[in-house]
Order: sequence, then C-alpha cells, then structure tokens
Amino acid sequence: MKAALVHSGGGDETSLDDQDTLVQLEEIAAVLNGSGMETQNFAFESSLGNLEKSLHRMRPDFIFNLVETVGGTDSLLYVAAAFFEYLKIPYTGCSAISLALLSSKIRQKEFMRNAGLPVPGDENAPNGKWIVKSDSEHASVGISSGSVVDTLVAANKKIQEKQKEFGGVWFAERFIDGREFNISILDNGDGKPQVLHPAEILFVDYPEDTPKIIDYAAKWDTQSYAYNATPRSFDFMEKDEALLAKLNELCCKCWDLFELRGSARVDFRVDEFGKPWILEINANPCLSSDAGFMAAAMQTGLSATEVIKRLLPQRLLESV
Repeated sequence: MKAALVHSGGGDETSLDDQDTLVQLEEIAAVLNGSGMETQNFAFESSLGNLEKSLHRMRPDFIFNLVETVGGTDSLLYVAAAFFEYLKIPYTGCSAISLALLSSKIRQKEFMRNAGLPVPGDENAPNGKWIVKSDSEHASVGISSGSVVDTLVAANKKIQEKQKEFGGVWFAERFIDGREFNISILDNGDGKPQVLHPAEILFVDYPEDTPKIIDYAAKWDTQSYAYNATPRSFDFMEKDEALLAKLNELCCKCWDLFELRGSARVDFRVDEFGKPWILEINANPCLSSDAGFMAAAMQTGLSATEVIKRLLPQRLLESV
C-alpha cells in the first residue's frame, strides 16, 4: 500500500508551529513504514499542477493530510482537502466542507450558539474582561498576556493593532477566567467519536497580574516562563466526574454538528460556577508524540501506531 504524506511548512523561514508539522511528518512516516507501507512526502505549494502530476505518478492509495496552512494562512487549510477530493484520492482527516466551516472562529461560534452549545458571550465573565483573537489563525498566533483587556473600548483598540501587525480578521470575546481543558477526540473507525482521556492545563504560580491563558509563548517557546508553568494534567478528583461527563457530551455534540472525522480537539474554559464554555474546535490537531493529542491517546491506552491506523480512510482499515 502506498501513502502520500502531503504537508505544509518546510521553507527557510518556517515558524515554530510549521516546524512542528515537519516533526509530525517524520513520526507518521515512521509508523506507516513500520506497517509495511511505502510513503512519499509532498509539500502543498502554490503550484497545484505540479503536485497533481507528482501524485499521479505515485498513484497513492491514500493521502495523509498534514496541511495546516495554505498561502501562509490557516484560513485556507480546507483548500488542500478540496484539492484531494477533486483528485478523487481518499485522504485522512475532516472533509473540505467541515474544515471550511471551522476555518473562521467567528463562524464556528455562530454555528455552535445556534445549536444551543455554550460559547463565550456577554452573559458571562462578570469581571468584564475581553480577549482579542485571530479569526482564522491557530497555534495562538499573535496572542500574549496583552491580549486580555478590561474594557470593550480597549478591545477594539487592540483589534486594530493586531490587524495592522498580523493582517487578517481579529475579534474580541468575553474572557473566561477559570480552568482550561483540551479534550481530544478520535474516530472509532466507524465514523463515531471516541473522546480520549481529558486533559487540564494547569497555571502554576502565575503572577496575579498575568492572565491565565495559553499564549504563543506557552505553546512554542520552550525557554519561556509560560511554557514551563503550564503543564498538562490528566489527574482529576472524584468531584470532577460530573464536569468531565459534561465535557464528553459537548465534544460529541461538536463532532456531530460539524460532521467531523479522523481526529479533533475541543478547547474549553470552565468558569467559577463550574460551567464549561467552548472556546474553539480544532479539526486538525497536532499528532506529534509530544503534543496533547498523542498524550491523551496514551492515557487512554492507545499507542501512536493504533492512532495513526485509526485515522486512515475507513475502506483501507481492513487491509492494514
């Protein structure tokens, strides 16, 4: 069986999150090769004609989709899936339609709100704080402690600053000052979701004047205070059982609402009253061995090999 690994990143000036895509590429190729598959790597570049010719020469049985950015932006990552559909080659991960719906955080929140799912709004965060985010970029791009402000006036000013610095659309939503959870979901192999072991991000000894958020430094700068003060925990107390059951239920509703497949991650904040709020859905979570998804899979009792095989297009599973 032949697998084409199509990825983003790899240029001379790749960001830290792009470099992480290349780590995934190496690790996934090793798993597939170890399962007896022939693999070949392809960068998803602007010249789709060349990529089409390369894939035609290889004739892969499927594509492992590791495209996280197109044209330098996350907002177009659905283009890769649409291209694979055009070529009629089976591929891993969510459909182009699902990825397109989720490409805008503003739009996905509107979908969830209309479906009755809890997303941050004016009715919560009694302290009145706001957080400014990119509508389309993931990996906490552009987010720092200064992204949390006290008033809507300050939020609108911050939006203008961020749009000038980074481009694209930015928005503000109510800041939920509470616990943070990242919940990973894996396709059972039949299109139904398996919610993996829940993970909570701890904020250890954070200064009182520093907002408890996972900013860019906390995700990617291994030398930063934020990175080392935000460990992931899989340990919970008995009193958390009802909350964890609610997070599980909400994850399944998100999976069904956006018709997800393969893998996904749902990020939550839980307010002082114990109510969970959905921050966003990531339909293309990082699969490297040191990332949260694989850590949650390991806690659930799944190996990296088992996860990767589960992600393969369903009609190929029986032959692997």
